[in-house]
Amino acid sequence: MKNILFAATLGALVISAGASASDVSMVAGEDYVAASASVNSGGLGFTADWTHNDDEGDVGGVGLGLGVPLGNALLTFGGKLVYIDVKSADTGVAGALGAGLSIPLGSRVVLYGEGYYSPDSLSSGIRSYTEAKAGVRFKITPAIGADLGYKYLNVDLKDGRPSRDLADGVYAGVNFSF
Repeated sequence: MKNILFAATLGALVISAGASASDVSMVAGEDYVAASASVNSGGLGFTADWTHNDDEGDVGGVGLGLGVPLGNALLTFGGKLVYIDVKSADTGVAGALGAGLSIPLGSRVVLYGEGYYSPDSLSSGIRSYTEAKAGVRFKITPAIGADLGYKYLNVDLKDGRPSRDLADGVYAGVNFSF
């Protein structure tokens, strides 16, 4: 199932790379790696992401959002369907709701952040899902940027099993804009 999840996420990354106003990011933290793609410049947008932790498991998701321009900033509201495969637990699915904000500071620096949450009532196989990240992107060229930020991804399991932090720390990576 992990291979299917990885193939679906990779496919979403490739598809979104061909669309206009899309971003593809790959980042690595101390205990995790993550990839994400988004297509959104205002209006209806699409996201796909995948996070892998060797010790804890994998999480992948696809989502839709509505981007609202606020001057130069972009505020996005939306949701995503998340597939969760943590070690020592059954697989789970969550319908997470969230929002994100991207604020350009001049032509070379962008501040961004987003958060998603799924309570027990929108989850199957898990108690809750929490994801948040915040960072800064330094544009090296108009198409290539370097990311530095912090990501937190927690899966709270059922049946007395301990929760799992798949990501909880600083990351660095690269971003491609098309």
